[in-house]
Amino acid sequence: MPVRTFPLNESVMSTLMPHKIIDNQPLYYSDEGHGPVVIFCHGLLANSHMWRAQIDELSTQYRCIAIDFWGHGQTTTIPETTQNLQDVAQHVLTLMDMLNIHSAAIIGHGSGGAIAAELILHAPVRINGLVMLNSFVGFEPQVNCIKYQGLMAEIANKQAISSELAQTISGLFFSKDIEQLITQDATLTAEIEQFSTELTTYSSAQIAALLKFANMAIFKRDTLEFVESLTLPTLVTVGLSGHLRTALESYLMHDSIDGSQLVHIEQTGHLANIEKPTIFNQHLIDFLSKINFN
Repeated sequence: MPVRTFPLNESVMSTLMPHKIIDNQPLYYSDEGHGPVVIFCHGLLANSHMWRAQIDELSTQYRCIAIDFWGHGQTTTIPETTQNLQDVAQHVLTLMDMLNIHSAAIIGHGSGGAIAAELILHAPVRINGLVMLNSFVGFEPQVNCIKYQGLMAEIANKQAISSELAQTISGLFFSKDIEQLITQDATLTAEIEQFSTELTTYSSAQIAALLKFANMAIFKRDTLEFVESLTLPTLVTVGLSGHLRTALESYLMHDSIDGSQLVHIEQTGHLANIEKPTIFNQHLIDFLSKINFN
């Protein structure tokens, strides 16, 4: 689907999020609302803005922390010592300490779900609940590795994300039924345009951090067998019309995590929370209402 690019909204460009220095590099995040803490972890090639509809809905009852991971959004660097997603999970724990957050629920999208799983395996008592959106904690399937490696190779060669490549990425991240969804939701076109445009704003300096993070996300370790030990409330959600994740993966994780809930969202892809925010938000609100935040 052709995606028209346009200048970023001035308020988005001019609003610098707060940050904390972790391993000598600034990690940016948003912090909105009051109440029990919910931490949002985006996946590869997304950023904290992807959670806007969820934060708008939840921030009246929860304190919502949305992170821009290394090389994404306003976080343009990555610590030299960062080698894998386990390290990134430790950075989330460090951020929690810096913000005086003892415990939180974690919502992870894509590789953000893998980071969340690593975080829970490392510090289970600090996580009250887990939501995974189009995530898979096993080895990344070869077909996806090839797709992502091809994208990263083009980014590395050009040291930028061209508008054409941004459109290709958008095509992978949004539903196979996106043309129909647009007719049902007039605001969705603007969301797609903004996602595509944000990809084209990466500087050459930021590209190096993005590529390093991407390598860690694509070749993450398999933690599927370890998540069998998880006992916290868990919601597994997947879009049924996506290009990158499958319903089978969601069944595998649902079967591996005792007592987890499984939700399939029809006609949505990798960014199901943007494509059908009302449906995703309702599942999220219902799930969070049942968590015992301590």
